[in-house]
Amino acid sequence: MVMDFLAPSEPNPKKNASAPWKILIVDDDPDVHEVTKIAVGGYEFEDRPFELLHALSAHEARQILVEHEDVAVALVDVVMESDTAGLGLVGWIRSELGNHFTRLILRTGQPGYAPQTDVIMKFDIDGYTEKAELSRTKLITAIVTALRGYKLVTSLESNRKKLKQLNAHFSEIVEQNAIQEFASTALRNFSELVGQPVDALLCGLEVVPEYGTFDKSSMRVLAATGNLEDKVDLPVDVIGDEGIRTSIASCIETQSQCVWDQGVALPLVTRNEMAGALYLGISEERLENLVGTEVVQLFVSNVALGYAKTGLMEHIRNLAYVDRVTGLSTFSGFLEAFQRHAGGRSPLLVVHLDLQRFRVIVDGIGDEKAGAVLKKAGHRISQTFPDALTIARKERDEFLLLLRGGEDNKIQDVVARVEDAFQEPIALDENQINLRLRLGFAAAADNENVSAEQLVRHASIALNDVRQKGLTNHAIFHPLMQEAAFERLRLASLLTGGANQTEMSAHYQPIMRAEDESIASFEALMRFKTSSGNFLNTARMIEAAEASGLITEIGAWMFKTAFVEFSELEGISSDVGLNVNLSPRQVQTNRIYKDIEDAASAADLPLSRLVFEVTEGLYISNDQITLSLLTWLRNKGAKIVIDDFGTGYSSFSYLRKLPVDGIKIDRSFIMNMDQDPDALAVVKSIIAVAQALDLSVTAEGVETVAQRKIMQELGCDLLQGFLYSKPQSREDLAAFIQKVEEPGRVFG
Repeated sequence: MVMDFLAPSEPNPKKNASAPWKILIVDDDPDVHEVTKIAVGGYEFEDRPFELLHALSAHEARQILVEHEDVAVALVDVVMESDTAGLGLVGWIRSELGNHFTRLILRTGQPGYAPQTDVIMKFDIDGYTEKAELSRTKLITAIVTALRGYKLVTSLESNRKKLKQLNAHFSEIVEQNAIQEFASTALRNFSELVGQPVDALLCGLEVVPEYGTFDKSSMRVLAATGNLEDKVDLPVDVIGDEGIRTSIASCIETQSQCVWDQGVALPLVTRNEMAGALYLGISEERLENLVGTEVVQLFVSNVALGYAKTGLMEHIRNLAYVDRVTGLSTFSGFLEAFQRHAGGRSPLLVVHLDLQRFRVIVDGIGDEKAGAVLKKAGHRISQTFPDALTIARKERDEFLLLLRGGEDNKIQDVVARVEDAFQEPIALDENQINLRLRLGFAAAADNENVSAEQLVRHASIALNDVRQKGLTNHAIFHPLMQEAAFERLRLASLLTGGANQTEMSAHYQPIMRAEDESIASFEALMRFKTSSGNFLNTARMIEAAEASGLITEIGAWMFKTAFVEFSELEGISSDVGLNVNLSPRQVQTNRIYKDIEDAASAADLPLSRLVFEVTEGLYISNDQITLSLLTWLRNKGAKIVIDDFGTGYSSFSYLRKLPVDGIKIDRSFIMNMDQDPDALAVVKSIIAVAQALDLSVTAEGVETVAQRKIMQELGCDLLQGFLYSKPQSREDLAAFIQKVEEPGRVFG
């Protein structure tokens, strides 16, 4: 050998923590091991030292290669325990061990044993030299060249594996439809890609921002790993570590990589304004060594694609499942939640709620502020029912609650919770808005196979029953309600035209003065007759008209017809009035003023001859629309009478405060008072209070002389009932009017 092989090495005193290059020396001559050790001692390649492993035989080499999978270069003597031991080892390395990465350099001290060219090609051998010509310089050169080859093939293999991982990761990332799941998946995949835990943050938006409304304060930590796990869900601008916070903010602002001593922030660039950043708590150099720049860039591109797609899916989901006004679930979201909870151990309870007089609120404060009222109402419901399975806004002022039924949520308890929740008014700017809710309930029995749509429909039917009757603030669905609703629909269909359209007419029942039994007024009453000539139940037809929204048109027709027919009656004095009924639904329409004025003008009938009858329920809500109409009517000279007094809410206190001229005692008390002392006592009390408040009193349902006598003795002002006349058409009234004028006429 040339003597420079033995030249002293010049060891580099630099300390390096990087893993050394493992170089295996396989030779049966101990001197070769020693000389090689001296020759390469102290050398480094790319700041990594050499670590020599020694084997005196092919057998020992096999053991070392099994234990050390990361041997970079093997210097193998061709001839050892046999003439082919070296070549046999090479074949074993490549074929049986399956190691295609360790670079192989063959050495021999006997030129005649050089391997054939086909052997070198077959076993991917990097070099072949004779020991005599292998100087120190050539040895180092051969090793470094082999190390470069090793680095290249391992890098290619690493990239191949990482690309395979990236492909699998991309599929997993883009499959996520929820932003939180996407973010967690992306960080987990990056840790797998690196092969070790990483302190990382994925920051971004939860939904696609409205066009031109990107707000930096909406940027949050969507997912975190390692020592940064406690940062999840924090806004980016409140992250405590200034370096992390600044690098992420700068990365998002500039949409470019931001590097600092302790980490790297990489931008997530999308086409739908879903700005974001991936922060990695490792240095740029270490990131390059662990993964490689190209792989990182490809990974970040994949994450950006997944981020944009997931954000869009969240946006679409929000459009479908999140109500934009209240932030509650939509009806679609309610149905989805119902499906998730259906079939559980507890039965489900659906509650359909609405806000009374919400249209009044809208008219008073406008749509935008009314939306704020809805949002506050929804928030209050959410606070009241933290145990709700879901809360949704169904329509404009309607909400849906999905609760566990049975003992978990009893009907009366739910009603009480709602009433307590809305005792306090809702504050909006300078307004204090009192809200009252109505509730319809529908429950699914244990093991009952019922759909969400069916339960909601049942709850809606119950809520409509509350609206129609106005007796309580809640109702529980019963099958009879559905039958009644269908019947209302059938009856309403008879009012809407076609060959079978119902004919409407006005009938009139006289109201007599109790003192002399002269005519004081006529009450105009609707009558409905089928095309075949049969009369329909008036109360049910009015109810159907109210439920279908036809009551406004029917009411306008009634005003016009009754006013004209009354004005054409002959034989009555100018102090005789006309009583007409006002429906609660009719009162709530803006056109009622015009309908009344137009009808009165067409009939040339002064409003001072009109008496408008309203039910007690109209007063209870005390809404401004009703009060304004009744006040307007009184100012025009008309009178207001409460119909069916005693059957509804019956509070004497409101009689002092509201625009009322008189009351009509319900027929149920009059019919029974001569046999029922309790009924008589009620009648006496009503008359006494009315007289004290200077209100006129009309007794409905007077059918017998005894009833008339009692009412006269009690000082009742007006009498109405079959004792005098049934409701009659305008044509038939002429005979009654003539009878009243006859001297000595007797009723009963």
